[in-house]
Amino acid sequence: MAGSTITRDHRSVVSEHSLTDRVAALLEKEMSFIANESFSPRTTIKPCKEWEELRRHAKGRNASGRTGRIGSDDLLTPEQEVKLFLRMNFLKFRVTAIAQRLSATAPNEEKVARAEAIMAEAEAIRNHLITANMRLVMSIAKKYATPQHPFDELVSEGTVTLMHAVDKFDADRGFRFSTYAYRSIVRTIYRCLMEAQKERQRVSSSVEEPALEEADETKSSVAIDQVWQDIRDLAYSMLDQLDRRERFIIRSRYALGSHRKARSFQYLANKLGISKERARQLESRAVKKLRTIAEGYDRDELFGAALS
Repeated sequence: MAGSTITRDHRSVVSEHSLTDRVAALLEKEMSFIANESFSPRTTIKPCKEWEELRRHAKGRNASGRTGRIGSDDLLTPEQEVKLFLRMNFLKFRVTAIAQRLSATAPNEEKVARAEAIMAEAEAIRNHLITANMRLVMSIAKKYATPQHPFDELVSEGTVTLMHAVDKFDADRGFRFSTYAYRSIVRTIYRCLMEAQKERQRVSSSVEEPALEEADETKSSVAIDQVWQDIRDLAYSMLDQLDRRERFIIRSRYALGSHRKARSFQYLANKLGISKERARQLESRAVKKLRTIAEGYDRDELFGAALS
């Protein structure tokens, strides 16, 4: 790895965790990759010209304050795209090879640091591939968004699909990533729309059943409905204070929004490209955030206004 920027970037970093913890994290990491005949564990990792240029450009944008808006990253050229996908998958391949030779009981610190540095660059490239294609997600979400299917919710669903597509795309097939990702994102959003439509039809048919309650019972029912509506509104306002990944995890785990059944940690791990244990940690963190947020609300006011 002589001359590689990833080594220079990480040699000066002092880990906050013990060496055994770092090894455990590496062994736990699900570093799936798309194989290529050019990959070899003996190949020296040299700087990637295309990636170095993109990094310098990104630093310049940060210095000028021209970042921060979703979808503002420059589109990748076909050559940049192929180079980045090959680079990312090659780095994942090398991390996997190093991790397989690590000993959990007597780890080699130099090898651990090397694997961490390679993995950090692979994840940085993956993040860039995702942000560089966010315009595609937003354009599709904008096309299908309605008052019943908010733009933000469709963007959230599309982004998760985009992340999964980045991990599964084979650049050697000869077509652009946007072609591959477009189909996956449209399928995901269409499925969400169909599930939401089925739910509305189910609710609509139950509402149409004749109501025979007396006037006072009707008034009580309306008040109770208002309470539940207030609770639902409160729950969604709390969810909006989480980041995009946390919202997706909570909605998936507790069957909220367009999710019609509770999803497993394995499902979340596959969707987000992380381990099951990491998915559990993120859910726990999101739940703690929601509890903290909930402490700022006056529950007595919420129920008292409707039931007084």
